Amino acid sequence: MSIITEAPTWLISVCLLVGLIYAGALYFRDRFNRTYGSFLASVLGILRFAVVSLLCFFILKPFVKSIEKKVEKPIVVIAQDNSHSLVVGKDSTYYKNEYLNQLKALTSAFGEDYDIFTYSFGNQVKEGIDSISYNEKLTDFSGLLDDLYNRYSGRNLGAIVIASDGLYNKGSNPVYSYQKLNVPVFTIALGDTTVQRDVLINSVTANRLAYKGNKFPMEIVVEGRKAQGESCTLTVSRKGSVIHSEPIIFDKERFFKTINLSFDATDIGLQKYSISITGINDEITRVNNSKDVFIDVLDGRQKVLILGYAPHPDLGALREAIASNESYKVEMKLAKDFSGNVSDYSLVILHQLPAAGGAGTDIIQKAMNQNIPCLFEWGNSTDFNSFNSLNLGYSLSNYRNNITDVSAGYNESFSLFTLEPNVTAIIPNLSPLAVPFGDFSTSPGVSPLFFQQVGLIKTQKPLVSFNKVQDNKIGLICGEGIWRWRIGAFQQTESHDAFNEIITKCVQYLSSKEDKSLFRVNGKNDFLENEPVLFEAELYNPSFEPINNRDVNMKIRNEEGQEFDYTFSPSGVGYKLNAGQLPVGNYSYVASVNSDQGMLKETGEFSVSPLQLEFVNTIADHRLLYQFAHDNNGEMVYPSNMNSIADMIRNKKEIVSVAYENKKLDDLINYKWILALLIAMLGLEWLLRKRSGTY
Repeated sequence: MSIITEAPTWLISVCLLVGLIYAGALYFRDRFNRTYGSFLASVLGILRFAVVSLLCFFILKPFVKSIEKKVEKPIVVIAQDNSHSLVVGKDSTYYKNEYLNQLKALTSAFGEDYDIFTYSFGNQVKEGIDSISYNEKLTDFSGLLDDLYNRYSGRNLGAIVIASDGLYNKGSNPVYSYQKLNVPVFTIALGDTTVQRDVLINSVTANRLAYKGNKFPMEIVVEGRKAQGESCTLTVSRKGSVIHSEPIIFDKERFFKTINLSFDATDIGLQKYSISITGINDEITRVNNSKDVFIDVLDGRQKVLILGYAPHPDLGALREAIASNESYKVEMKLAKDFSGNVSDYSLVILHQLPAAGGAGTDIIQKAMNQNIPCLFEWGNSTDFNSFNSLNLGYSLSNYRNNITDVSAGYNESFSLFTLEPNVTAIIPNLSPLAVPFGDFSTSPGVSPLFFQQVGLIKTQKPLVSFNKVQDNKIGLICGEGIWRWRIGAFQQTESHDAFNEIITKCVQYLSSKEDKSLFRVNGKNDFLENEPVLFEAELYNPSFEPINNRDVNMKIRNEEGQEFDYTFSPSGVGYKLNAGQLPVGNYSYVASVNSDQGMLKETGEFSVSPLQLEFVNTIADHRLLYQFAHDNNGEMVYPSNMNSIADMIRNKKEIVSVAYENKKLDDLINYKWILALLIAMLGLEWLLRKRSGTY
């Protein structure tokens, strides 16, 4: 411990000199000390010298510097896999009883020289191993890594011990994800690497959405392990009725068969399809012999009409992008050939319309009169006088057939919808559009998605933007050549997905109907069995001002007709409901609230899908555990030899206790005992002066 100041040390002598002069002037100016006598004057002078010098010293802002030493033992983390795959086989009793006692014995084998922390992991990481139940539906090694990194980064982490069967079905490969911790990793190889007798539904692939009256495909992969010579029956059922059945003959030790089917979407709403395969004798488990999938059958796809003045590659690019989303049905025609009714469409895209001579104006007027959203794309053939007369919030004047190449600059404050970061990242490198040059003006309500950028200069003129004219949504692309965007996106990402997202997000915003109801309930229509069922609700008065002081209730009904009552909780300006985790199945709900406008209700459906990933692969992956340990300066052991891990860690010379020095600075003036000392010295001086007859 030492005392330092912010001021130069030579100023301390000045403080002492001030104290000496003050005391000398007060008590030693009379050389004979007639008032106090030489002894008393010396005592009083010393007291005054000490007080004044100390007070002057405080002006220099002195600090007390101390060094605190702390020794941290090496930390050993033991993480136990708590997923269901460990107890699928015949050793389930061992892992639930004897093995857990061995694991607890390992934690005690390190003695007092190490700090031991234990965790269980699966889909989540939890502290301790006392509540191991092997009920986690997923195994996530990378989630364990992230948790340990957040907990122990910067601390004296010596080693990690992971007990698992090496099977993971969430996150990244642990072999490549654990290197950032840079500590030895030891693995305990659990599970059985022997291929067990089993038949199972390996996977079922089907579109989440289908449309009434259409057929939808379903791909089923059946797998057999050590089932050669056996046969069973695959069935697909809906509402208790078998809609497909076929025999499966296993002619190999390791058997795979892909079955492609298609079914008619006949009923609207969430439809549950159950796929199952009959079991065989002595198979390891029958849990993986069935799967359920849920298909949301919609009444029909939204229809989008693309009208062009003349053939153009932009028309094809727009059609391909919109058609990539199954929710839309696209029709493309030239304006001169269109004789249909615009009211049949949810959105009309007008390429270079209205054109010379007012071509397409009548179609645009019909769309506007029926509140059909419109997306315009300008080009060299656009008749801007006709366009300006539509009063859509955009106008271009003084156009003299001049074209300017303009690039896109993303508007970070755009709020009507969001684009994924990988999409916005490619925008600066997209080819410029050919934009008509003139005096461009917009109304105050226009929301730009992309600004016009000339070279490195981003202007405030919109390149792609949206506006509302009364109750109708309007979109505008100010130039032609977006087919180059499609090619450019593919060159950067080897996929058309980024371009498709830009177009489909624009289409989704424009074609979506505004919800003007006073009571709204929002939530997903498909939940996994390991996640909570969450809903949000909004309640408004006739002026569309939010209300959150009413009781909002929900009845959830399962497939057996059982009803469960829930109450929403106020949250911000709305309401939230966490119904917890529900069993796998199909559900319907009725939400209700008693408002000033009477009883308001909202109905809907949702499904809870099963998670069976832990049952698909029952063969332990000890090669991964070995590589995992080997690449991280550790070793893999089996449960029978797990106590040897403690000796292995002790033999690693780099795993030692670490001493830390913590330097601490405290203001000297904050020490209360110094204040007490000053008061005591001044009090003593006053008493001695008083006793001598002075004041």
